[in-house]
Amino acid sequence: MAAEVGQPAPGFTLKSSKMEDVSLEEQRGKNVLLLFVPFAFTPT
Repeated sequence: MAAEVGQPAPGFTLKSSKMEDVSLEEQRGKNVLLLFVPFAFTPT
């Protein structure tokens, strides 16, 4: 599924820095910043 500009993000669940599950649905109505750091701390 491709994301479209101006449309709500699709639902998903990720692990927090504390390895706890966090779903986008749980954050509804809050300001959310998603930071994706692929291959963090590698020369890639």
